[in-house]
Amino acid sequence: MIEFFSYPFFQRALLAGILVAILCGALSFFVLLRRLALVASGIAHAAFGGVTVAVLFGLPPLAGGVAAALAVAGATSRSSRLGKAVSEDAAVGVFTVAAMAAGVVALGFIRSNVDLFGLMFGNILTVGAADVFLLGGVAALVLGALVFYFRPLLFASIDEDGAQACGVDIHRMRLLALSLLGLTVVVALKVAGILLVSALLVLPGAAARPLFAHWPGLLTGSVVLSVVMVVGGLLFSVLLNIPPGAAIILLGTLLFVLAVGFDRLRPRSA
Repeated sequence: MIEFFSYPFFQRALLAGILVAILCGALSFFVLLRRLALVASGIAHAAFGGVTVAVLFGLPPLAGGVAAALAVAGATSRSSRLGKAVSEDAAVGVFTVAAMAAGVVALGFIRSNVDLFGLMFGNILTVGAADVFLLGGVAALVLGALVFYFRPLLFASIDEDGAQACGVDIHRMRLLALSLLGLTVVVALKVAGILLVSALLVLPGAAARPLFAHWPGLLTGSVVLSVVMVVGGLLFSVLLNIPPGAAIILLGTLLFVLAVGFDRLRPRSA
């Protein structure tokens, strides 16, 4: 297995996987705090519709995916302003199935081959140098935004009412969080696919939550566990000759189960 590290395609896959893991691990922290698991998954599936519609009209697939993901993110954020009339979960459910339906209709008119399996599950071992550079640029943009807006984002994620009382624009922070999710989802599609991106936005934070009681540990643990999931999954995929996406998800699920089990077994303070 060691010889795989000398192959350029595996080196690119490893680098791209680590970039995606850091991005998704950091965002998973906010997904967990804001309870956006369904929304994150919905944005990922909406990107599928945007990609296929873009292919139908001869536009760059990435542009279509970004447009669809940001449109769903914006519409979902807007729905939160309506109060009890439309919940975030209901809004993302409506917009996601609409985007997916548009994608299915577009597929019926597309004459060229569309790699649906790659869109759903990704193909990290075929990542090219251009994909790595694009991913690195988006990672710098997203992580830079997270660092710059970290305090208001964290405050709004923990206590929206308190944040609003202190002058934080909670609607702007919600839109920012959803937009960063959308951008990350689209740029990671080639590497991870829809299902794996959805898993990486939920599993690291979910696995870290039983292990850490305070946000610094939770954020660090989420990123570290995300990297462990991706790197470990890649190595297991080579060792066991199984699809890397499935290996990453299964390893992440195992880490989550172990974290929950550890939390149940450790002694509680009086």
